[in-house]
Amino acid sequence: MPLRPRDESGFTMVAAVAGMSLVATLALVAVAAVSGDISLTRGDLDRRQAYEAAKAGVNAYTFQLKTDNSYWTRCTNVPNPNETESSAVNQDGDKPLKTRKVPGSTGAKYAVELLPATGQEECDSSSIEAATESMLEPDGPLRGTFRIRSTGYSGKSKVAIVATFRPVTFLDYVYFTEYETLDPSSYGFPNPSAQLTGANTQCEKTLQARDELGNVLSLSKAGRNSVPFYTGYNPKTKKTESKYCSVISFVTGDFLNGPVHTNDTFSICGSPRFGRPEKSDSIEVGALSPGWYSTSSIPAGTSCSGNPSFKGPFRINAPALSPPPTNAELKEIAEPEFKFKGQVRICLNGATLTVGNNGTCLGLHNGAYPANGVIYVENDVCSESYSPFTATYPATSGCGNAYIHGKYSGQLTVAAENDIVIDEDLNRDGESAVLGLIANNFVRIYHAHTGQTLNKDTLEPECNSGTETGLGDVTIEAALLAIKHSFIVDHYDCGKKQGTLTVKGAIAQKFRGTVGTGSGTTGYLKNYNYDDRLRFLTPPSFLKPEQSVDWTIGRETIE
Repeated sequence: MPLRPRDESGFTMVAAVAGMSLVATLALVAVAAVSGDISLTRGDLDRRQAYEAAKAGVNAYTFQLKTDNSYWTRCTNVPNPNETESSAVNQDGDKPLKTRKVPGSTGAKYAVELLPATGQEECDSSSIEAATESMLEPDGPLRGTFRIRSTGYSGKSKVAIVATFRPVTFLDYVYFTEYETLDPSSYGFPNPSAQLTGANTQCEKTLQARDELGNVLSLSKAGRNSVPFYTGYNPKTKKTESKYCSVISFVTGDFLNGPVHTNDTFSICGSPRFGRPEKSDSIEVGALSPGWYSTSSIPAGTSCSGNPSFKGPFRINAPALSPPPTNAELKEIAEPEFKFKGQVRICLNGATLTVGNNGTCLGLHNGAYPANGVIYVENDVCSESYSPFTATYPATSGCGNAYIHGKYSGQLTVAAENDIVIDEDLNRDGESAVLGLIANNFVRIYHAHTGQTLNKDTLEPECNSGTETGLGDVTIEAALLAIKHSFIVDHYDCGKKQGTLTVKGAIAQKFRGTVGTGSGTTGYLKNYNYDDRLRFLTPPSFLKPEQSVDWTIGRETIE
């Protein structure tokens, strides 16, 4: 009997069901894997947005501080940002926290909490004194600072940033001046004299003046160059002439590579550049709008027009920074073996230094840096008066002068009751090395010229034939502060062109010091570069402004 083929339809169904199950399982695995990736991506995106929201909170608070430097004293009693949103400023630990949406975001928000000083419970806005006690750290390395916590939220993620605000100091700028005018000691008048007194009186004014209501006056009224400080007969020209405070302009080819601050206003001739193109360096002036003037608009100025380039935010009406009257507090800090009287010479040799007198670096100290990092050179019997046109370099002097050069790998501040004279390069060796130079009067660059004199009738400097000894190109890696006068080059307008003066650090001075002539035929071209380490790594006991009311972020940490 013929055999019939067996019906295999059941096996086909089993195979089909098995195949469908396998496909379904693989699909579920794939969906689960994709869902996991989506979840991870969503979580990562939320965390990034939360971080950016936290940064937005810090930036918003910083903006309010820059607009009103007493904003922090109001604690949570601050105005709302607009009619529809409340302030996001809270006391530490408030429940619930007031938040604000990040403008332009899709739901991210932030809350700011005020972190009280050590031992305090919360910010107290009942008075300035109460706010100070409750918010500003009283002791230790963070003395005078206050903190906020900004927490950003996005989805299920949150990120907190703690920002520490500290008072602005001279070390926050590559260049700082109180007055944008030539130092009165550079006018050639005898010291003491009525002419020099007049120069000091008139030149210790800002170029832009304001009336009692704070309105800006024209440049010909009440400002620095509105009236001459001296009028007298010039036997050389046989005319009666008037002297105004000298206008020193920033010119084409000047590059200030870092943040800049003046309590005054800028005089501009041509197209100088302020700030670094790759960074958002703040350029700050104490003047109101326009904040700068071309020299063609300044009384006793020139016909030059101005077109400055500000690479960072240009800020007008910035709070004034005022140096202390002297560096005497450093005399009290210095250890006895690192207090010297009269003129000394300091040679830096990596991790050691030598100090001597009689024109050498030998005889007073040979070894390690002071434990607290401070050297003080005080006056013995000092009767000298400095002029850049008659400067000499005696081997000994009763004045507290510090001559200094070399390479350093430690942390050091040298303060002089009179002048500091840089007589060779100053270079750091290592990322932790830092140097501060603080003179009551001048920080000077050595440049000898025996042929320069002052005309006894006109008091004008004259360059005659004589011996010149210069340094050529000079590099200075340090923070410089001339409290009562200037950072200056001796005999800057005599002799040959010296080259380029490179400063890597910070320069702070009362008056503009001249380092060369505008034509570039004598002295130095400027190459000033900010050392960003100075925001966080400061020379030992470097002096701070008196009653600084402006604030900057000292550091940020993520919690």
